Amino acid sequence: MSPRKKSTNPLEIILLGFFQENPLHGYDLFKIISQPGGISDIWHVNQSNLYAMLDNLEGNGYLMSHLIQIGNTPVRKEYHITKAGISRFEEWMMEPVMHGREMRQMFLAKLFFAVNDNPNTALKLVMKQKSIADAWKESILETMQDLTVEDLYDRLVLDSRLKQINAWLEWLDECMKSQIINHKATNNPMT
Repeated sequence: MSPRKKSTNPLEIILLGFFQENPLHGYDLFKIISQPGGISDIWHVNQSNLYAMLDNLEGNGYLMSHLIQIGNTPVRKEYHITKAGISRFEEWMMEPVMHGREMRQMFLAKLFFAVNDNPNTALKLVMKQKSIADAWKESILETMQDLTVEDLYDRLVLDSRLKQINAWLEWLDECMKSQIINHKATNNPMT
């Protein structure tokens, strides 16, 4: 009987993006994701949780590892991304988030990698996300039309969500116009 795969936490998928270029040791990865700026602006993970996540990703076939020793240094585990890991990461990166609460962390993590990927990747991701956010807005507006005068609290909650969605939509529009995304997407002869 084969061991049962554990489900992969969506936050673990973020780690796969750091293995796209080179294999890494757990501690080296920890140093990268802990540096000020970049992914550390939106996500913090302690070292022991990081190693547990790496083990889970390996158990699910997204990473593989081997032990290496250079000179007299201690033996270290070096992780490599697998084809399944590359496929899962690329799929994850291009999926828009489906809930507003995921915008602050999950979408920004996807955008972090998309901006550094193919020049059109970030633009495509932002456009997909804008379409989803437009649907959120329409759904809330429809629901608000059905509220009665007695539904004051529900109206306040929906109004709060609507304002958040409008802010995200404004920001997504700014992303599509940004020099970072637009310059790369329009000046790449390969696309």
